[in-house]
Amino acid sequence: MADKIKKRHRGSPGWALLLAWLSTLLLTALALLLTLLTTICSESFMRKQVARSHFADYAYSYLYDNFVSYGSSTGFEEDVITSTISREQINADMEQAVTDLYAGNTAVNARENVKSEINDVLLADLASRGMDVTEDVSSAVEIVADACRLDYANYVAIPLASQLYTVITKIERLLLPGMVGTAVLCAAALFLMIRLAGGSRFGVRCLTFTFLASALLCTLGATVLYPLLGLDNFSLEPASIRALVLTYLQNMFGSLGIFAAIYALIALILLALMFTAHHQLKRHYKQKP
Repeated sequence: MADKIKKRHRGSPGWALLLAWLSTLLLTALALLLTLLTTICSESFMRKQVARSHFADYAYSYLYDNFVSYGSSTGFEEDVITSTISREQINADMEQAVTDLYAGNTAVNARENVKSEINDVLLADLASRGMDVTEDVSSAVEIVADACRLDYANYVAIPLASQLYTVITKIERLLLPGMVGTAVLCAAALFLMIRLAGGSRFGVRCLTFTFLASALLCTLGATVLYPLLGLDNFSLEPASIRALVLTYLQNMFGSLGIFAAIYALIALILLALMFTAHHQLKRHYKQKP
C-alpha cells in the first residue's frame, strides 16, 4: 500500500512533459483564434488599417494625376477638375465602405455622386468663361465626369468585398465553438499536466515552460510569418489598395505579439513565484536547528 501511495506521489514526469508540449500548442492555437477574432472579425481593426496604410494619401495622389490628365486633354484647368476630391473625402468614403462590408452590403458603390459633382463643377467653369454649353458640350463633359467617377470608384473600394464578407461570416460562425473547444482542451491538459507532475515544484516548472514556449511561438508568428510569405512582392493595383492589404496583413500577424507578451508575463510571474518559494525554503533550512 505504501509503495502504491509513493508511486502515485511521484507522478509521471514523461507524461507531464508531453502534456506541457500539448498545452503549448493549444495555447498557441487559442492565441491564433483570438487574433482572428480581433482582426478579421473586427470592423474597428479594418478602420485602423485604412489610416495606418495612408490609404487616402495614395488614392488622392493617383486620382489627382488622373483627373489632371483628363482636364488637360479636355481644356479644364488643374485646380478646377481636382477641386471635387480631397483626402478627407476619400478617407470618409473608405470608412463607409468598411462599415458597409461588415454590415453585409457588398454591392459595388458606383459613386454617382462623384460624377454629378464633377459634372456640375465643369459646366459651371465653362459658363464662367462665357462658353456656349450646347448639348454636344454637355455630353462631352458628362463623359469626362464619368471617367473620373470610374477612377474614384476603383481607387476608393474594398476589393473582392463579396468574397471577403463570405470569409468573415464563416470565420465568425466557426470561431466561438473553436475557441471554447480549444480553451476546454487546454485547461484539461494543464490540469492533467500538474497532476501528473508528481510535485508542485515540477508542476510549476512545466507550467512555466508551457507559457514560455507559447510566448516564443507567438513571437515567431508575429515577427517571422509576414517576411517568410514574401507579401511585399505581392502585385496588386491600385497602389492604395496594395498598401491597405499589406498593412492589414502585417498588423494582423503582428497582433500575435500581444498574446506573446501576455504569455511571457504569466511565465515571468511563475518564475518569480518559483524563485521566491525556493528562497524561502532555503532560508527555512538555514534557520532550522
